[in-house]
Amino acid sequence: MAPPRRDPNPNHLLLVAVLLLLVPATVATAATYSDHCHGLPSAPDLAGGGGGGEGGADPTSLRLSLQLNTGYFSGGGARLFGPDLSIPPRSFSFLPSSVVRTTDASLLHVSATLTVSGGRRRRPPNDGRHLLVEYDGQAHRFRPRLPRFAGRRGSVTFGLEGYYSSASGELCMVGTGSGRAADGTAVNLLSAVLRVRYPGRANLTRPFVTGSLESTDSPSFFEPVSLVTYAEEGYAYAESASCPPPPTGRLDALQVFEGSKFSCAHLSSLFKATFRLDYTNGSSESTASSLGLHQRFMFINRMRCADDGAVRAYVVFANQTDVSAYYFMLGEKAMVVEGFWDEKRSRLCLKGCHVVNSGPSRADLAVGECGIGMSFWFPAVWSLQERSFAAGLVWNTSLKSGEGIAASSNTIAPYFRGSLSGLKYNYTKVDEAKKYYEKYGLNKKRKGKFPDSNSYRDLTFRFFLQKGGGSGYASPVTIGSMLYDGNSLVDSDHSYHIMKETNHRLLNVSYDIHYVGNWSLETFRRQHISAEGVYDAKTGSLCMIACRVVNISLDCEILVTAQFSPLDTKVAQHVKGTIRSLRKKTDPLFFEPLDIASYGLYIDKVDESIWRMDLESTMALISMTLSCLFIAVQLFHVKKVPEALPAMSIAMLVVLSLGYMIPLVLNFEALFKNSNKQTFPLSGGGWLEVNEVIVRIITMVTFLMQLRLLQLACSARSMDVSKDQSWAAEKKVLWICLPLYIIGAVAAWVVHMQFNNNRRMLRKVARLPRVNRHAFWEDLVSYGGLILDGFLLPQVILNACLGSKVKALSPGFYIGSTMIRALPHVYDVFRAKHFVPSLRPFYRYANPRDDLFSLAWDIAIPCGAILLSVLLFLQQRFGGAFFICSKNRKASEYEMVSTVSS
Repeated sequence: MAPPRRDPNPNHLLLVAVLLLLVPATVATAATYSDHCHGLPSAPDLAGGGGGGEGGADPTSLRLSLQLNTGYFSGGGARLFGPDLSIPPRSFSFLPSSVVRTTDASLLHVSATLTVSGGRRRRPPNDGRHLLVEYDGQAHRFRPRLPRFAGRRGSVTFGLEGYYSSASGELCMVGTGSGRAADGTAVNLLSAVLRVRYPGRANLTRPFVTGSLESTDSPSFFEPVSLVTYAEEGYAYAESASCPPPPTGRLDALQVFEGSKFSCAHLSSLFKATFRLDYTNGSSESTASSLGLHQRFMFINRMRCADDGAVRAYVVFANQTDVSAYYFMLGEKAMVVEGFWDEKRSRLCLKGCHVVNSGPSRADLAVGECGIGMSFWFPAVWSLQERSFAAGLVWNTSLKSGEGIAASSNTIAPYFRGSLSGLKYNYTKVDEAKKYYEKYGLNKKRKGKFPDSNSYRDLTFRFFLQKGGGSGYASPVTIGSMLYDGNSLVDSDHSYHIMKETNHRLLNVSYDIHYVGNWSLETFRRQHISAEGVYDAKTGSLCMIACRVVNISLDCEILVTAQFSPLDTKVAQHVKGTIRSLRKKTDPLFFEPLDIASYGLYIDKVDESIWRMDLESTMALISMTLSCLFIAVQLFHVKKVPEALPAMSIAMLVVLSLGYMIPLVLNFEALFKNSNKQTFPLSGGGWLEVNEVIVRIITMVTFLMQLRLLQLACSARSMDVSKDQSWAAEKKVLWICLPLYIIGAVAAWVVHMQFNNNRRMLRKVARLPRVNRHAFWEDLVSYGGLILDGFLLPQVILNACLGSKVKALSPGFYIGSTMIRALPHVYDVFRAKHFVPSLRPFYRYANPRDDLFSLAWDIAIPCGAILLSVLLFLQQRFGGAFFICSKNRKASEYEMVSTVSS
């Protein structure tokens, strides 16, 4: 008999199928490359060909020579990549993964990844008005409105394979890509061919790498794409890497490389900030006209260097400041420059050429006319009108006048790690400021201790314009001879000696003030004021003369005065001042006085606030733990005294259950998702977050125990022989309590509406932006806290209706629970007396959103809660109706019958 026939192994069939598919796929890939890369034939790989290319170059250097970190592309169509916007720009990156030598010495076999990403579309402004602030309904505060973007960013990543010719500098690759279109739709297996032309040895006239990306699908899924970027490697500097001296002699510069060797990374970091172009000098108009410059800002978008100090860069000019330093930008105008770092004079000297558009695509860039000179340095002397961290000049070398366009950057580079010990500040307006200091009575004595040079962080403040809306930020640049950057000393090595020198009453100070409001409401551009004057450390008075740029004019007839609150103040407002014009009202540069106010905390008060939050977090944990223990005491009590269960008020138990359930419901998202978690600079690390989770877990356990107590009470009431009388008394409790609760809710609604009406009127008068209304349910939650404070009221009424002497509640339960409800109000009185409220207070315990807190409520609520506890104690001792004076009082008291079943 023949053996039974066995079915073939399905795993073997799958392996055979994969092998059969791989062979035609490889043939198809090769055929695709030969179909689309006619001018660049393929060649077999050499055995061990990953070891180098021409000249024995190693694989890493070969990959870097072909790598393009970022560039710009145009075309492709809006369907896939969205609209071609200038900010943020379209971008691409080309990253080779392997480079292998072939039998043709001039050909390299390359595998790489190309990522092409479209620009993002910004959200349209609301009602045509660019509001600078928005209301955060969850945090209950205003916050700056940041740029928002709508729609998903169209991005496709291609896996490519092909060949690069070192002889012609051409690269041709084919492959497929996947990603998402601009509308978020998934796109897969897009076939494309990439062609890139490297300039070989790039130089000043050939600094760009160009290319194209085309779809090989039929029909084409996307339109042809043009690529362009600044050459990363392989640059040939001119033999005479020099440029003419700048037309002015303003080269009193800091030695940024003092004591260290030239570093390209360090030099590049110094030019990350934006440069503002100054056209106010009349002689610069001819230079600007000859160079075709009218933009307000200049950016060093790309910078590369050689070890010997040779430098090259791609410079962009624009009228907006939000130009990214990461992306390759086209800008409104661009230049390419090269030169060197002059170590002796500590300056960067460059010469360059215009970048022009050479075709129909925005990515078709070429180098045009040259004859441009640039020079950059770091001024060693600052003043009221000259506070540039980095300064520069741009000029036309063909003009005989030799005048240039001044460029300046007032921001200290974020990655600057050099020494500014040689930097000096030249005060020029101190004497004038002293006159106004005495004229406005700022020298009058005031009680208290005020910030001084030793507490310089307290001299930095944010402020609000009290009329017309707007806000700003003021920070000291210098105090005496000390230099500051934001909240820190720039040159801390000399701080100790300088603090001794400046530790007297009147200190010379200089400030930078940035704000939006009044002068800039139409354009919504941030304005900058430079100020200098005197600060009286004994009275906390600040008086300064300030300058601002208006169009192309410089207005230095501005007076800034401010008074700081004492360090031990108990009020939230710690700075009050005025910005006023010293010009006549008929002058076109005159403006009405601007009153400013700052609300916040001094540094010491911030530490106290953090300590307060730690304390409140601990108190919240202890309070909830005790609540859990007191319910456990009541559960043991009803087990010991069975007749207590039917004598308990169901309404009281429902109120307590809701009191534990509502916080859990409101914090459900934060408990499990925690997507909107607020963070604080706490020394204790994540203690607050851990403590909050523990409190919520204990709250959940307490809620479940409270439900168990409610379930036991309902079961016992239904089995009680006198249940009809008990439920009738419970109905009386509801008839009394519910109207009281409803009347209270109506009162809360009236107060809520009145508050919103007052705020609406204030918004109209002060012209504040429209914000979300204060939700009524938030006030309802606070009112619910008042009901919880009087949780014993239903039990007292029930005892009075039944005339019962039964000890329904354990003393440990109702006295302990009463103390837990009263303690937050006692603490609120202590907090108001010992802690300064911040502008955006955050509470972990005794939160005003959870209960009613004020001096009156903090007295009335504990007294009412204690009164209810005393009444309940007397009821359980002398009878439920002991306080009712009636001749018809029942002679016998209500006796509970045991419900123990046989």
